[in-house]
Amino acid sequence: MQSHIPHKVPSVFRVPSASLSDSAGGGFERRSADKPSNPTRHILLMTATITPHNARNLARTDPATRLQDYDDALGFYLGLIDRPLHGIVFVENSDSDVSTLRQLVASRGLTGRVEFLCNYGVHLYSEKGRAHGEFKLLDYAMTASIMVIEAGMNHVIWKITGRYMVKNLASMIASAPRGFDAYVDMKDHPRRWMDMRLMAWTSPGYDRIFRGVADDLDSRTHEMHMRDYLPKRAQGARLIPRFSKEPFIDGVRGWDNGNYSKGKELLKCYVRSAGRVLAPWYWI
Repeated sequence: MQSHIPHKVPSVFRVPSASLSDSAGGGFERRSADKPSNPTRHILLMTATITPHNARNLARTDPATRLQDYDDALGFYLGLIDRPLHGIVFVENSDSDVSTLRQLVASRGLTGRVEFLCNYGVHLYSEKGRAHGEFKLLDYAMTASIMVIEAGMNHVIWKITGRYMVKNLASMIASAPRGFDAYVDMKDHPRRWMDMRLMAWTSPGYDRIFRGVADDLDSRTHEMHMRDYLPKRAQGARLIPRFSKEPFIDGVRGWDNGNYSKGKELLKCYVRSAGRVLAPWYWI
Protein backbone atom coordinates (compact mmCIF):
# COMPACT_ATOMS: atom_id res chain seq x y z
CA MET A 1 0.00 0.00 0.00
CA GLN A 2 1.40 3.41 -0.89
CA SER A 3 2.54 5.66 1.96
CA HIS A 4 1.20 9.18 2.25
CA ILE A 5 3.45 12.00 3.43
CA PRO A 6 1.44 14.83 5.04
CA HIS A 7 2.78 18.30 4.40
CA LYS A 8 2.69 19.81 7.86
CA VAL A 9 5.75 18.46 9.58
CA PRO A 10 8.33 15.99 8.26
CA SER A 11 6.75 12.55 8.19
CA VAL A 12 8.29 9.56 9.90
CA PHE A 13 8.19 5.92 8.91
CA ARG A 14 8.95 3.86 12.00
CA VAL A 15 10.64 0.57 12.70
CA PRO A 16 11.78 -0.71 16.10
CA SER A 17 15.40 0.37 16.30
CA ALA A 18 17.97 1.54 18.78
CA SER A 19 17.67 5.27 19.52
CA LEU A 20 20.64 7.45 18.70
CA SER A 21 21.89 9.93 21.26
CA ASP A 22 23.02 13.34 20.07
CA SER A 23 26.04 14.82 21.75
CA ALA A 24 24.97 18.31 20.70
CA GLY A 25 21.72 18.36 22.66
CA GLY A 26 19.65 16.97 25.48
CA GLY A 27 16.98 14.32 25.56
CA PHE A 28 19.28 11.32 25.39
CA GLU A 29 19.02 8.25 27.56
CA ARG A 30 20.00 8.81 31.20
CA ARG A 31 22.93 6.76 32.39
CA SER A 32 24.34 6.12 35.83
CA ALA A 33 26.73 8.80 37.02
CA ASP A 34 29.74 6.49 37.04
CA LYS A 35 29.41 5.60 33.32
CA PRO A 36 30.68 7.98 30.59
CA SER A 37 28.25 9.06 27.88
CA ASN A 38 28.51 7.46 24.46
CA PRO A 39 27.91 10.29 21.97
CA THR A 40 26.92 9.65 18.40
CA ARG A 41 29.82 9.36 15.99
CA HIS A 42 29.19 11.30 12.79
CA ILE A 43 31.07 9.89 9.79
CA LEU A 44 31.21 11.69 6.44
CA LEU A 45 31.08 9.41 3.40
CA MET A 46 32.40 11.19 0.29
CA THR A 47 31.57 9.52 -3.02
CA ALA A 48 33.84 10.12 -5.99
CA THR A 49 34.36 9.38 -9.66
CA ILE A 50 37.58 11.07 -10.78
CA THR A 51 37.65 9.64 -14.31
CA PRO A 52 34.14 9.22 -15.74
CA HIS A 53 33.66 7.11 -18.87
CA ASN A 54 30.80 7.70 -21.32
CA ALA A 55 28.68 9.34 -18.61
CA ARG A 56 25.34 10.65 -19.79
CA ASN A 57 24.47 14.35 -19.31
CA LEU A 58 27.85 15.19 -17.81
CA ALA A 59 29.79 18.32 -18.79
CA ARG A 60 32.47 18.24 -16.09
CA THR A 61 34.49 15.31 -17.37
CA ASP A 62 38.16 16.36 -17.14
CA PRO A 63 39.85 14.12 -14.52
CA ALA A 64 42.31 16.82 -13.41
CA THR A 65 39.49 19.32 -12.85
CA ARG A 66 37.42 16.78 -10.96
CA LEU A 67 40.40 15.74 -8.82
CA GLN A 68 40.88 19.38 -7.84
CA ASP A 69 37.20 19.57 -6.88
CA TYR A 70 37.66 16.57 -4.58
CA ASP A 71 40.86 18.05 -3.17
CA ASP A 72 39.08 21.32 -2.32
CA ALA A 73 36.13 19.52 -0.72
CA LEU A 74 38.28 17.11 1.27
CA GLY A 75 40.39 20.00 2.53
CA PHE A 76 37.24 21.75 3.75
CA TYR A 77 35.89 18.66 5.52
CA LEU A 78 39.22 17.94 7.22
CA GLY A 79 38.58 21.17 9.10
CA LEU A 80 35.43 19.61 10.57
CA ILE A 81 37.19 16.63 12.17
CA ASP A 82 36.11 16.68 15.83
CA ARG A 83 33.89 19.64 14.94
CA PRO A 84 31.72 17.46 14.80
CA LEU A 85 32.97 14.73 12.43
CA HIS A 86 34.49 11.58 13.88
CA GLY A 87 36.09 10.73 10.55
CA ILE A 88 35.81 10.66 6.78
CA VAL A 89 35.46 7.75 4.36
CA PHE A 90 36.48 8.62 0.79
CA VAL A 91 35.30 6.05 -1.76
CA GLU A 92 36.18 6.25 -5.47
CA ASN A 93 34.97 3.97 -8.27
CA SER A 94 37.07 4.75 -11.38
CA ASP A 95 40.36 3.22 -10.16
CA SER A 96 42.07 6.63 -10.38
CA ASP A 97 45.19 7.85 -8.60
CA VAL A 98 44.32 9.51 -5.27
CA SER A 99 47.87 10.02 -4.01
CA THR A 100 47.46 13.81 -3.89
CA LEU A 101 44.42 13.39 -1.65
CA ARG A 102 46.33 11.05 0.65
CA GLN A 103 49.13 13.61 0.79
CA LEU A 104 46.65 16.33 1.74
CA VAL A 105 45.37 14.23 4.64
CA ALA A 106 48.90 13.40 5.79
CA SER A 107 49.90 17.08 5.68
CA ARG A 108 47.12 17.83 8.17
CA GLY A 109 48.21 14.99 10.47
CA LEU A 110 44.87 13.24 10.06
CA THR A 111 45.82 9.96 8.38
CA GLY A 112 44.15 7.98 11.15
CA ARG A 113 40.87 9.84 10.71
CA VAL A 114 40.37 9.36 6.95
CA GLU A 115 39.78 6.01 5.27
CA PHE A 116 40.31 5.67 1.52
CA LEU A 117 38.35 2.97 -0.31
CA CYS A 118 39.96 3.30 -3.72
CA ASN A 119 41.67 1.35 -6.49
CA TYR A 120 39.45 -1.70 -6.25
CA GLY A 121 38.66 -1.63 -9.99
CA VAL A 122 36.44 0.34 -12.34
CA HIS A 123 32.77 0.15 -11.33
CA LEU A 124 30.97 3.00 -13.10
CA TYR A 125 27.83 1.50 -14.71
CA SER A 126 27.71 4.57 -16.96
CA GLU A 127 25.06 3.10 -19.23
CA LYS A 128 22.62 2.95 -16.29
CA GLY A 129 23.15 6.48 -15.00
CA ARG A 130 25.29 8.15 -12.35
CA ALA A 131 22.80 7.55 -9.52
CA HIS A 132 22.86 3.81 -10.21
CA GLY A 133 26.66 3.82 -10.06
CA GLU A 134 26.65 5.82 -6.85
CA PHE A 135 24.33 3.42 -5.05
CA LYS A 136 26.51 0.51 -6.17
CA LEU A 137 29.43 2.46 -4.73
CA LEU A 138 27.54 3.02 -1.48
CA ASP A 139 26.71 -0.67 -1.14
CA TYR A 140 30.43 -1.40 -1.41
CA ALA A 141 31.46 1.33 1.03
CA MET A 142 28.92 0.38 3.69
CA THR A 143 30.20 -3.21 3.57
CA ALA A 144 33.94 -2.57 3.26
CA SER A 145 34.57 0.45 5.50
CA ILE A 146 36.49 -0.45 8.64
CA MET A 147 35.67 2.95 10.12
CA VAL A 148 31.95 2.31 9.77
CA ILE A 149 32.23 -1.20 11.20
CA GLU A 150 34.32 -0.07 14.17
CA ALA A 151 31.96 2.81 14.95
CA GLY A 152 29.50 0.30 16.41
CA MET A 153 25.79 0.99 16.62
CA ASN A 154 25.87 4.58 17.83
CA HIS A 155 26.82 6.39 14.63
CA VAL A 156 25.35 8.29 11.70
CA ILE A 157 26.72 8.27 8.15
CA TRP A 158 26.42 11.55 6.25
CA LYS A 159 26.80 10.87 2.52
CA ILE A 160 27.85 13.77 0.32
CA THR A 161 28.59 13.89 -3.39
CA GLY A 162 32.32 14.27 -2.93
CA ARG A 163 32.97 17.36 -5.07
CA TYR A 164 30.55 19.48 -3.02
CA MET A 165 31.14 21.36 0.21
CA VAL A 166 28.18 21.69 2.58
CA LYS A 167 29.18 24.94 4.22
CA ASN A 168 26.73 24.55 7.10
CA LEU A 169 27.26 20.82 7.64
CA ALA A 170 28.02 21.29 11.34
CA SER A 171 24.68 23.00 11.94
CA MET A 172 22.91 20.43 9.73
CA ILE A 173 24.26 17.72 12.02
CA ALA A 174 23.43 19.64 15.19
CA SER A 175 19.83 20.22 14.10
CA ALA A 176 19.17 16.69 12.85
CA PRO A 177 16.53 14.66 14.68
CA ARG A 178 17.61 11.76 16.83
CA GLY A 179 16.70 8.13 16.33
CA PHE A 180 16.17 8.08 12.57
CA ASP A 181 17.03 5.21 10.27
CA ALA A 182 17.40 7.55 7.30
CA TYR A 183 17.24 11.33 6.88
CA VAL A 184 16.75 12.72 3.37
CA ASP A 185 15.40 15.79 1.63
CA MET A 186 12.40 15.45 -0.67
CA LYS A 187 10.84 18.16 -2.84
CA ASP A 188 7.40 18.64 -4.37
CA HIS A 189 7.78 21.98 -6.16
CA PRO A 190 8.33 22.80 -8.96
CA ARG A 191 8.60 19.01 -9.45
CA ARG A 192 8.65 15.92 -7.26
CA TRP A 193 12.18 14.68 -6.64
CA MET A 194 14.59 13.64 -3.90
CA ASP A 195 17.86 15.51 -3.44
CA MET A 196 20.57 12.86 -3.38
CA ARG A 197 23.57 15.16 -2.89
CA LEU A 198 23.35 14.94 0.90
CA MET A 199 21.69 12.09 2.82
CA ALA A 200 22.15 10.49 6.23
CA TRP A 201 21.50 7.06 7.71
CA THR A 202 22.53 4.58 10.33
CA SER A 203 24.05 1.25 9.27
CA PRO A 204 20.85 -0.68 10.13
CA GLY A 205 18.88 2.03 8.33
CA TYR A 206 21.01 1.68 5.22
CA ASP A 207 20.57 -2.08 5.17
CA ARG A 208 16.82 -1.73 5.65
CA ILE A 209 16.14 1.10 3.19
CA PHE A 210 18.94 1.62 0.68
CA ARG A 211 20.97 -1.54 0.22
CA GLY A 212 20.26 -3.11 -3.15
CA VAL A 213 18.35 -0.11 -4.53
CA ALA A 214 20.55 0.01 -7.63
CA ASP A 215 19.99 -3.68 -8.37
CA ASP A 216 16.23 -3.37 -7.82
CA LEU A 217 15.74 -0.21 -9.89
CA ASP A 218 18.46 -0.66 -12.51
CA SER A 219 18.42 2.39 -14.80
CA ARG A 220 15.43 3.89 -12.94
CA THR A 221 17.72 4.85 -10.06
CA HIS A 222 17.32 8.62 -10.31
CA GLU A 223 16.08 11.54 -8.23
CA MET A 224 12.57 11.82 -9.65
CA HIS A 225 11.78 8.13 -9.26
CA MET A 226 13.24 7.98 -5.73
CA ARG A 227 10.77 10.64 -4.48
CA ASP A 228 7.85 8.18 -4.52
CA TYR A 229 9.74 4.90 -4.53
CA LEU A 230 11.76 5.36 -1.35
CA PRO A 231 8.82 5.97 1.05
CA LYS A 232 7.23 2.76 -0.21
CA ARG A 233 10.47 0.84 0.21
CA ALA A 234 10.97 2.29 3.71
CA GLN A 235 7.56 1.31 5.10
CA GLY A 236 8.08 0.28 8.71
CA ALA A 237 11.40 2.10 8.98
CA ARG A 238 11.95 5.52 10.50
CA LEU A 239 12.52 7.59 7.38
CA ILE A 240 12.47 11.35 7.85
CA PRO A 241 11.90 12.80 4.37
CA ARG A 242 12.63 16.49 4.93
CA PHE A 243 15.66 18.35 6.31
CA SER A 244 14.95 20.85 9.07
CA LYS A 245 17.60 23.19 7.61
CA GLU A 246 18.61 24.06 4.07
CA PRO A 247 22.08 22.74 3.15
CA PHE A 248 24.22 25.53 1.70
CA ILE A 249 26.32 23.80 -0.93
CA ASP A 250 29.41 25.20 -2.60
CA GLY A 251 30.57 23.42 -5.72
CA VAL A 252 30.23 23.13 -9.47
CA ARG A 253 27.46 20.95 -10.89
CA GLY A 254 28.60 18.14 -13.11
CA TRP A 255 25.87 18.36 -15.73
CA ASP A 256 26.31 22.03 -16.70
CA ASN A 257 29.29 23.44 -14.75
CA GLY A 258 27.00 25.83 -12.87
CA ASN A 259 28.06 26.87 -9.37
CA TYR A 260 25.59 26.22 -6.53
CA SER A 261 26.97 29.07 -4.43
CA LYS A 262 26.70 31.91 -6.92
CA GLY A 263 24.03 34.05 -8.55
CA LYS A 264 20.51 32.69 -8.81
CA GLU A 265 21.55 29.32 -7.37
CA LEU A 266 22.59 31.01 -4.13
CA LEU A 267 19.35 33.00 -4.13
CA LYS A 268 17.43 29.72 -4.41
CA CYS A 269 19.19 28.50 -1.28
CA TYR A 270 18.09 31.56 0.68
CA VAL A 271 14.50 31.24 -0.57
CA ARG A 272 14.38 27.55 0.34
CA SER A 273 15.92 28.26 3.72
CA ALA A 274 13.24 30.83 4.49
CA GLY A 275 10.55 28.50 3.19
CA ARG A 276 11.48 25.77 5.66
CA VAL A 277 10.64 28.22 8.46
CA LEU A 278 7.75 30.24 7.02
CA ALA A 279 5.98 27.50 5.03
CA PRO A 280 7.32 24.12 6.15
CA TRP A 281 4.45 22.30 4.41
CA TYR A 282 5.53 23.63 1.00
CA TRP A 283 8.44 21.45 -0.07
CA ILE A 284 10.65 23.39 -2.50
